[in-house]
Amino acid sequence: MVMQWFKDLSPANMVAIAAIVVPVVVAVVGGIIAILRKKDSPSTPATSIHQKGANPKAIVAAENKGNIAGGDIHVNEPGLVPLDHHEEKLRELWNTEKRVEELEKELSRRPLAADVGGQEVPQPTQEARELAELITEDDGLYSQALKAIAEGNNEQADGLLDESQALLEDESEKFLDEFEKEKNRAQIKIYMARMNNVRYPGRYKDALQWCKRLEPLAGEDSLVLNELGSVYYENAAYQKAEPLMTRALAIDEERFGKVHPNVGRDLSNLAQVYQATNRQTEAEPLMERALKIDEENLGKDHPNVARALNNLAGLYLNTNRLADAEPLMERALKIDEASFGKEHPDVAIRLNNLALLYEATNRLADAEPLMERALKIDEASFGKEHPNVARDLINLAMLYQATNRLDDAEPLMERALKIDEASFGKEHPKVAIDLNNLAQLYQATNRLAEAEPLMERALKIDEASFGKDHPNVASRLINLAALYQATNRLDDAEPLMDRALKIDEASFGKDHPKVARDLNNLAQLYQATDRLAEAEPLLMRAIKIMGNPGGEPLRNYTVSLNNLAALYRATNRLTEAEPLMLQAMSIDEESLGKEHPKVARDLNNLATLYQATNRLAEAEPLFERALAIDEASFGKDHPDVARDLNNLAMLYKATDRLAEAEPLLKRAVAILDSSLGPIHPNTITVRNNLTKLRDENGIPGIPGTPY
Repeated sequence: MVMQWFKDLSPANMVAIAAIVVPVVVAVVGGIIAILRKKDSPSTPATSIHQKGANPKAIVAAENKGNIAGGDIHVNEPGLVPLDHHEEKLRELWNTEKRVEELEKELSRRPLAADVGGQEVPQPTQEARELAELITEDDGLYSQALKAIAEGNNEQADGLLDESQALLEDESEKFLDEFEKEKNRAQIKIYMARMNNVRYPGRYKDALQWCKRLEPLAGEDSLVLNELGSVYYENAAYQKAEPLMTRALAIDEERFGKVHPNVGRDLSNLAQVYQATNRQTEAEPLMERALKIDEENLGKDHPNVARALNNLAGLYLNTNRLADAEPLMERALKIDEASFGKEHPDVAIRLNNLALLYEATNRLADAEPLMERALKIDEASFGKEHPNVARDLINLAMLYQATNRLDDAEPLMERALKIDEASFGKEHPKVAIDLNNLAQLYQATNRLAEAEPLMERALKIDEASFGKDHPNVASRLINLAALYQATNRLDDAEPLMDRALKIDEASFGKDHPKVARDLNNLAQLYQATDRLAEAEPLLMRAIKIMGNPGGEPLRNYTVSLNNLAALYRATNRLTEAEPLMLQAMSIDEESLGKEHPKVARDLNNLATLYQATNRLAEAEPLFERALAIDEASFGKDHPDVARDLNNLAMLYKATDRLAEAEPLLKRAVAILDSSLGPIHPNTITVRNNLTKLRDENGIPGIPGTPY
């Protein structure tokens, strides 16, 4: 084949024979050249030989498969330009090609990562933005499109990619059959850019159309297979993602061996699919192997190792091994601080993750300064209107909400929403997350009429972004159903819960933790409508899922235990309820520590059972311990503290200690009036308890005092 002549020639020898082969190759590569042409105006008419790849070798160099050049070699006619001119041109082309190649890699560098801090919308990396700044107006259409994607100018990128596609199709009939692969590689590049151009703005569903066109061209390209798998993963099409990622792993193992960094990437991606489908025991060894590969290839202090540690820590969190997760997160933070310095955005990510772990283990005072530091880093790095700043604001606001600083939390959430609407547009999935968070805050402060339109808007955004059968949509349905239930619209709530359950079963299978969540919620609704016989099998099924047969119980397993115990209590099966409550408390004490708010919840549940069975002497120390835990965790003016005060007061009343009960109820009413408002159902319940206590015992109220 004529192009084989070029395969191993040096740049000087290649230029020397260029004039001989120009007539042959011009028609072959004209289409790709047109797409990536560097604007140039030679003094005499020029013919172009496309220079392809990361190294200055000729078109079919096998080691450069899949690369598209950012420029051309110009051969003037008649005669050859002096050799030094061509060598200079080749050097210029190498620099241009390297820029484009590196930018391609950065835009496609989206390894799936553990979702420690909740749903995260990927964005072009800082490195991608810096590379984009090097692309100039003299670079070709495709290069300009990549630049636009990296800079978030998605409409501009669409137009440039349209032009690139049109040029490729216009020139395609000029290609000889033997160069069909070259045309396909150019097409792959365009489709990959198309996918990224809709993924970064959050239009995940739109990326599927490019998957369908790209998949037949993927061949044995593991990068393309991983990208396809990632799109399917983002759309919760796990059954389509898994075989693509499995194939990519097999290709890279055969091509590079089993300890190559590309293999580590493939293992991490496949592990995330396993984790998403609740196959934790299959995911863990893949993550451990990926970590070992990165450590051996890159050293134990490389940023890629930090990412692998984060992924494994996320799995430990999901399987309730918080003590195992913490040292991994701390090590990841130290690596990134040493690699990038203490003020780098990657450090902010690690700080947020560690802070969320501290929050999960009730070390709120330790979590807060880490979140504040992350916020300062991102504001200094990106400015105060960047999406990373919005993420930090949400994390800090949620911490404020957990510690009953609702007035401090609300402006942070509102600011985050404004940032994301300005950054992504009002129909982006990230905006849906912000709307949901703000709605939850409104609901917590009994502003249900304000919460509802936000939840409905979040649902519409996710349905448009992901389709109506995506797990994110299921989460939105659950939240809206809970709001309907809180406003006694049970008939409206039930079909939403049913739909959420069907979505999650279809997406994850029938034994996934999210399915258990849906079963719990639906069972609670059945209980509220006095359909206890229908609720029980749902709760039994949820317990079986969260118990994780053959492994460690999953996070929130104790929620399912407590829910079933409450059902047994409601049906007067107290002897069946008690062991479930004791088991839940034992698990929470062991995994979270004896001073965690979830332990306080367990103590309240068990004490209430003891009170119902007239074991008042056993109940009292449990109520008192729960109160002490919540006061230490949240401060003395938190709604959970008000709950504890009410419960203890009711016990005092039952033991005829009215003088001790009344001040507890007065304090509880004051807390709830201040934090939830005077017309919140919980406030009304406790105020009624106080009123009844006074009425039954002839204790006058204090004039002018709300109670």
